[in-house]
Amino acid sequence: MFDPVGSTSWPNRHRPYLLRLDELLRREWITPAALPLVALIGPGAVTRFCRPLLRDAARHQARWRTLTGDLARYADQLLRRIPWLPLVSLEAQEVEAALVVPHELAVVDLSHRVLAAVARDLPAARCARVDLSCAPIPFVADVIIAFNVVSRIADGQAATDRLVDALRPGGLLLMDDRSADRFLPRARFETIADKTHRKRD
Repeated sequence: MFDPVGSTSWPNRHRPYLLRLDELLRREWITPAALPLVALIGPGAVTRFCRPLLRDAARHQARWRTLTGDLARYADQLLRRIPWLPLVSLEAQEVEAALVVPHELAVVDLSHRVLAAVARDLPAARCARVDLSCAPIPFVADVIIAFNVVSRIADGQAATDRLVDALRPGGLLLMDDRSADRFLPRARFETIADKTHRKRD
């Protein structure tokens, strides 16, 4: 059976939003008895072979290095379909690197290979294989990170509704603008920062 492996386009693409999330959690998390559950939805992965060649959004790089990185990204779109090539989930590792505040990490993806890569590199993470187009997320999270996920699902509204249902009242949803503008129920959320929304109810 085909195992769909999505991809983070380049390393540290969402780093500024993750660092701001860490600041928000450090300032606002006031439940010492329980750690916040941070759910990363559909992080995808890249091959370990292409990882060192990709452009890094956190660093200023020469034009030739940017071009090399973009070529590696396109090559990876083909290579990651080879089932025996080892993968790394960049976004999962970047969430762990950015969040200094103690937390629990849950990763949701459709791909067995992506979840296996997360389990290998981040053994403390809770992994769940879920098809958001037809199934709910099996837990309630304090934070949901869903960059460039909903826009790739045929029924984006249903997928967004499942994200909203899995977020506790007062929880934070980090989502790309294209998905939020089209599908996020604005009456139920307030935008508190760029790409960061708080659930009202």
